[in-house]
Amino acid sequence: MPRSSRAPGWIAAWAVAVAAALSGGPPLPVRAAEERFDPSEILIVVNEESEISRAIGRYYRAARQIPASNVVGVRTPLRDATLSDPRDETTSNANYARRIRDPIQAFLTSDGLADQIRVIVTTKGVPLRISGGPGTMSPTALRDHPRASVDAELALLFSGRDGSPGIVDMANPFFDSRVCFRAFRAANPEAPLRYLVARLTGYQTDLDAETGVPRDVKALIDRGQLPPTPGAWLVDEDASQKPGMAAGNLALLGPAATMLKSVGQFVLHDQTGIFRSDVESVLGYASWGSNDRGDAGPPFYGSVKGRLYPGHFAHGAVSLDIVSSNARTFTFPAVYGQSLIADLIRSGVSGAAGHVYEPTLTAVARPHIFLRRYAQGVPAVDAFFRSVPFLGWTNVYVGDPLLHLPTAAPPDPDDLDGDGVPDRRDNCSQIANSDQRDSNGDGFGNLCDGDVDNDGRVTTSWGAAPPGDLEIIAAAIAGGRYHPDLDLDGNRRVDADDLSLAQIGLLYPPGPGAHGP
Repeated sequence: MPRSSRAPGWIAAWAVAVAAALSGGPPLPVRAAEERFDPSEILIVVNEESEISRAIGRYYRAARQIPASNVVGVRTPLRDATLSDPRDETTSNANYARRIRDPIQAFLTSDGLADQIRVIVTTKGVPLRISGGPGTMSPTALRDHPRASVDAELALLFSGRDGSPGIVDMANPFFDSRVCFRAFRAANPEAPLRYLVARLTGYQTDLDAETGVPRDVKALIDRGQLPPTPGAWLVDEDASQKPGMAAGNLALLGPAATMLKSVGQFVLHDQTGIFRSDVESVLGYASWGSNDRGDAGPPFYGSVKGRLYPGHFAHGAVSLDIVSSNARTFTFPAVYGQSLIADLIRSGVSGAAGHVYEPTLTAVARPHIFLRRYAQGVPAVDAFFRSVPFLGWTNVYVGDPLLHLPTAAPPDPDDLDGDGVPDRRDNCSQIANSDQRDSNGDGFGNLCDGDVDNDGRVTTSWGAAPPGDLEIIAAAIAGGRYHPDLDLDGNRRVDADDLSLAQIGLLYPPGPGAHGP
């Protein structure tokens, strides 16, 4: 999408929305050692048509001592053997099923690995995106369009749920889980989330002479094995965001900073209109990326106009930025419009969350879950999948799935959002609301209660009648009408930020909050 729009594509059409994750019951201590994956639980997927893909598979297998029997080859034809044609990153739904899904399922079944494998690792050269259907700018894209990331679909192997359009009925049962993936899968054998999926990729240029692996991908793998170095968690809000977008500061980036502080981390929380640069030793990073109104222009990350954005990354650093198609390509030279996590990888990040198509902020990974759980010693890929509210969508995680911090942060405190109200009494426990404003008296604070018609979940009618919660709020905005129940942020007006706050909870119950029924 053109950068001149400033907002992240279809996110702007809905207005930006971000909010807290849904969790049930009191938080439990994270036992970091139980979170780790054994190399025998890893499956590597390579494209037999690509020597680069095979080289990455060989290098990673040797680096992590993964059994040779845990490598499966698929065959997807390439236009360019050097992986310099971005069209090779996209495949059709039919080709995905025939050339990728079915061969992997057959391999896992015939080799008796279907239940042993926990994590699938795709490599550069294996298609990244699945095309087809109406564009993501459609008003009903969240319901209808079948575009997805290959990795998000692979997470659903054997479930029969891959290929489902949109996010309806695709809520992630692992979302904000308080147990590790191994325990979750053992307790939920019929759940559609069968595997965690990570990708080893980066720009294809500058092959290492000894290994045949692209420089950026080799560095990504190597950093995954280095002892992490101390650093700061940089959460970069943008105070200059326009209405609608501004809700992202309140409900997504703000909680990430607060929760990291609550678990004892050193946080640089920038709440100005400056896009931060030249920061030393960044261990975790969350920002607006190229949607920050103070960005310096392409390539957005790395060296731009004499400054380093966002700065130097510590070993083991992870990132999540609010950019709708930041993982759309890993082909150099890049065509910009929006920032790319490929540039964060080139700059030294060890793991990055992204999207291959517009997710809308309804379905973006939640930084307050991803970064907090990673800080608590959860492997990055496990932390990422806990932070994704819907399955089979456009999300992707890039990095070594075995990446973790050896020294875990403390478990969640009794007041995770730091608003002075203990979680057991907090009616909006993951967004700070010290006033506990609850205008309709349903037990959920307005800040996390987009269920304005009180039917038990946040709904949309996709523009039809009768209206859902989103249409009710939108109609009030259009008509200039005020009602306290629709004023989610408590600024005494109903506006685009209230719509944004509601949208992030779409298809979920209100909350989380201790008082709700």
